[in-house]
Amino acid sequence: MKTAMAEPESPPPGLSPLDALSRRFRLGPQWGRRLTNLLLLGAVSVAAGFVISPGLYSQQIPALTEENLGRPFRTNAPAGFKAGRDYDILHEAMTEKRRQEARAAVRPVYDLSPGVASELRTAVSGAFSDMRRRLAEKEEAAAQAASAEPTDTRKARKPSAPTAEERERQRQELEAMRESFLVLLFGRRDAGFEAEDFQALNAGRFSEALEVATLLLVERAYGFSEPLPVYIAPSREELAREGLQGITVRDLRHNGEQTLAITAPTVVDLRESYTEMERFASVPGNLLPDSPVVQRRAVLRLAKRLVRPNLTINLAETDARRRLAAAAVKDAVISIKKGQRVIGDGELVNETHLVAIRGMRAQTDRLDLLQLQVGGTGLVALLISATYLFCRAAFRRFRPTRKDALLLGMLLVSMLGLAQIWVSIADAVQDRYAALPLEAFYYAFPVAAGAMLVRFVLSEELALFFAIVLACLCGVMLGNSLSFGIYALVGALVAADRITRAKDRVGIFKAGLISGVANLLAVLFLFLAEGKGLTPDTLLTAVFAFLGTTLGVPVVVLALTPLIESVFGYASDLKLLELANLNHPALKELIVQAPGTYHHSIIIGTLVENAAEDIGANPLLARSCAYYHDIGKGRNPLYFGENQKGDNRHDGLAPAMSAVIIKRHVTEGLEMARQYRLPKLVADAIPQHHGTRLVGYFFHKALKEQEGKEGAPPLDESIFRYPGPKPQFREAALVMIADAVEASTRSLPEPTSARLQAQVQKMINLIFSEGQLDECDLTLRDLNLISQSFLHTLEGIYHARPEYPAGALQAGPKGSLMVAPAAKQEGKARPVGTGT
Repeated sequence: MKTAMAEPESPPPGLSPLDALSRRFRLGPQWGRRLTNLLLLGAVSVAAGFVISPGLYSQQIPALTEENLGRPFRTNAPAGFKAGRDYDILHEAMTEKRRQEARAAVRPVYDLSPGVASELRTAVSGAFSDMRRRLAEKEEAAAQAASAEPTDTRKARKPSAPTAEERERQRQELEAMRESFLVLLFGRRDAGFEAEDFQALNAGRFSEALEVATLLLVERAYGFSEPLPVYIAPSREELAREGLQGITVRDLRHNGEQTLAITAPTVVDLRESYTEMERFASVPGNLLPDSPVVQRRAVLRLAKRLVRPNLTINLAETDARRRLAAAAVKDAVISIKKGQRVIGDGELVNETHLVAIRGMRAQTDRLDLLQLQVGGTGLVALLISATYLFCRAAFRRFRPTRKDALLLGMLLVSMLGLAQIWVSIADAVQDRYAALPLEAFYYAFPVAAGAMLVRFVLSEELALFFAIVLACLCGVMLGNSLSFGIYALVGALVAADRITRAKDRVGIFKAGLISGVANLLAVLFLFLAEGKGLTPDTLLTAVFAFLGTTLGVPVVVLALTPLIESVFGYASDLKLLELANLNHPALKELIVQAPGTYHHSIIIGTLVENAAEDIGANPLLARSCAYYHDIGKGRNPLYFGENQKGDNRHDGLAPAMSAVIIKRHVTEGLEMARQYRLPKLVADAIPQHHGTRLVGYFFHKALKEQEGKEGAPPLDESIFRYPGPKPQFREAALVMIADAVEASTRSLPEPTSARLQAQVQKMINLIFSEGQLDECDLTLRDLNLISQSFLHTLEGIYHARPEYPAGALQAGPKGSLMVAPAAKQEGKARPVGTGT
């Protein structure tokens, strides 16, 4: 047995494709709307991301090689090749050169051993003392051996030349003493001290005078007799090779450092130290004046052998410091800003041009372009979404329709595109007039026109939303310029605020003037904050910003407003002024066909205009809605009481039929609105000013006729109720309240101030209790202000006049009226508008 699978129900005809798809697959009712919003957001993000992403539509980067070095660069662009976006290009050759310079700038490190002289002094004293001790011991041993022999034998012995064995023994003893002497002085036996010099010292019995002379020469070499110590390096060639800029002397004992120049008198090498000792020894009287020459020469040679450098280069530390200095050098980066000319037409190609062009080509491959597009699109989508969610949560009236979103998206992409074109033109103009700063041309762009236009045809909440998004994206487009973003935001907010007070074209230019002043101040303060000061370039940029906003913004708004009104059906204040003109064809037809309705509409217009001023609504929109809310009555004027003159055509009709005829003026009014191409808000007020209220007169008439009829079916209330919708905006709600108030107060026998106030409050409470104001944002405070405004206006309409006495209205000479004097004193007032 086969089980039939349930198939989705086919959607009924007349639905949109998205609604049909959502119903077919049982998706939520909001699915189609959300998908449409996401598609619109994606389209706007992609388009705006394309505009703000550099490199996708800019000039192609030329291909330059070493063969082009020294040759003129040729391009079709008169201004040469300019960067389409910001670039940071690593200059490897320049970086390596800077690192070598940093390494060379590090002075070689020499370790100072301040204890060398003390060690030498100790060694000299110990060696000479040991030699004197040895000689003394040898003499004592010889004396003891001699004293052990008999006196006669010692006297009888004749001195004789030493034998070969004795000479060898003496030589070995002397060599042993020399080796011991060298070990004590130098730490090794093969120190290279000549035997003849040792014999000279031995001949002098290593006397204290020889020791003092040796120490004197050593101390002379290390500068102990000078105010400053002497630093002895191994060689002057090493100093010149390693430390042309000086050397760093590091004291190993005290962990201190100092910098010395190699030409300082305290910095010498071994050769210069030897020279100084020789000079000192050659001065008569300085060194062993009473000693033989061989001893003086031996002491000098010994001292020169003893002196060693107290400065030794530390190659490991020097190399480590140089590596650190090279590593600390930042990469040499060629920063190229968007719009900056990289190479001009006819300019000779050099190495820097090659590096810049290669770096730009490396950063602008296919993958990079894709990343730019993805980044730009994501940024636009994120910015729009975040700003939209905040405004929706913060502002109760921020509820843009799909048509509003479409206009905002198109306007955003258009403004960004115009800004991109403006930048290209500015670059070309600045190349021709190089004396003018490039920023002056950028800031002359009328960026505030977008927000002013949105506020002019939509609302202040949407203008704020648009201003934030456009300002941020303009800043990103101009090389992530925070200054230009702030400048654009300030101008847009001021322009959107001032346009609300513009009631004509002169008012638009006044709004542009005030916005221009704000932008001028913004440029001055931004440049001062950046440290540029009030230079001629700053002042020139501020003037350009003022002129561009003052003249450009109003011109753009006036040029685009009629186009937007015709395409999207919006109503700006200029359009509303045209509609409020009583010479409009629709109103002319109404005054001819239904004069009573026309008079009723004029009174409603007066009521709602004053009330709109009080609650902060749009007075022009409220008055226009009032003028056209009942234009459908012109099709069948005699079925409405204000147009009847005696006979009532409803007397012969059933209440239900009368209700249908009465309600028909709404559909006929909408048809006439389409015929006369009325703006959407004005047309929306035609059905909304009745909401879903009952045609009360005929409903109660039907109820009365049904009384006493047994078995009669209950009345279908929907026949007597308007289809709606309820008022969606404040101006439509004002028309609803004013319509009810005007109709009810007209029937008052004596419209005194107290009765008018009671009737106005009664009608407002009735409409409020019926829930007709649930879908618009009127508050209780607004209703109170509306009540007071209506009362004030109605008191002016139904004001009292003194009753003329008998004979006061008599024809005078030549047909003039003569008013009796009593008319100024007699007192009964009669309301105007309740009769003839």
